[in-house]
Amino acid sequence: MSTLSDSIVSSTAASIDSASSRPEVKEPWLPEPEELPNTPWYEAKSSNLKLSNISIIKEKGGTMGKFEVVLPHPDERAHRHPPGFHTFYMNQIEMGLRFLIPRFIAALCHHIKISPSQLAPNSYSFLLALAVLLSYHQLPLIPYIFMQLIQIERLGPGKFYISQNGDHTYIKGNPSSHKGWMSRFFYIKCDSMRDPWRCEMHWRDNVFTLAPRTPDRAPSLTPFLEAMRGKSYNAPELIKEDLMCFFKFSRKGVELVRDLARGLTKRRKSEAREEFLKSSEFDSLLAKKAWSYFKDGFWGCLAQFRANGYLEEEHPASFLDIQQDLAEVGDEEEAEEEEDEEGGGGDADDNPPPS
Repeated sequence: MSTLSDSIVSSTAASIDSASSRPEVKEPWLPEPEELPNTPWYEAKSSNLKLSNISIIKEKGGTMGKFEVVLPHPDERAHRHPPGFHTFYMNQIEMGLRFLIPRFIAALCHHIKISPSQLAPNSYSFLLALAVLLSYHQLPLIPYIFMQLIQIERLGPGKFYISQNGDHTYIKGNPSSHKGWMSRFFYIKCDSMRDPWRCEMHWRDNVFTLAPRTPDRAPSLTPFLEAMRGKSYNAPELIKEDLMCFFKFSRKGVELVRDLARGLTKRRKSEAREEFLKSSEFDSLLAKKAWSYFKDGFWGCLAQFRANGYLEEEHPASFLDIQQDLAEVGDEEEAEEEEDEEGGGGDADDNPPPS
């Protein structure tokens, strides 16, 4: 399988360097006073999404045919969703929200006692970018870790913004505003799994900010924070679809793997899967179906690591082997999917409910 030339990586790194030199935007964006009248915003605002948005929500949100998406009627509101449905926002999807919601985000929301739908859009981009960095440094994605690195701000009735705490500024690049995002809501449900959300979905107006109990083997954040000192990572570049698929924050990549598996079924019925994955035919299928899918985020992330002092010899990264990743991701995701359908996909071990 052919590899990218150094020129592509260099140009990507250069673009990231130029992006990181832009003036830093001030976050979070707070709604204008007129957007929060005397009555709560969710009592006043209707959805302005159109029917054409449903296909975009399903495609970009990675619903994979397992979620039903409907648009609210003009008299329906974000906090009064139909039975079985839950409210989410188009801008959340644009900033990285995928279905199923990543386990670590569900576990964090379970701990702070709010619904994932109450998070402002930039919260998703920030949390996913942070999770990529934590995963690279082999730190567990558990509330104990996140609560030491984040701050939570109430933006108004029922809305919260999660960002890095004031001592750390290594993740940047999120939009300075999402004007009008509270009027871009839709309803979604999933009947094919026992607990597709893995956390409490009722809206609350207050957030729980106490740290979770310290694990018996508490990981140290000191090496991670030292590695982040003086670094600058662009959040939108770290949450490209291929990177989220690799780190299992999105299941959209499973469709790509299944396309390759169909090629195996049609062309090598009598041949072992492992042999097919080593064949030139697999390389050809991979090049055709994966190249446009993987080229932006994968190499953009790699360029950011290199631009920030990444040394492959010191920190070998498995995501450098795309072929190996694709061979493994399908089986792992299907096993996790079966676990969810059987009701065994909770986060009780990592985040036990408070007594």
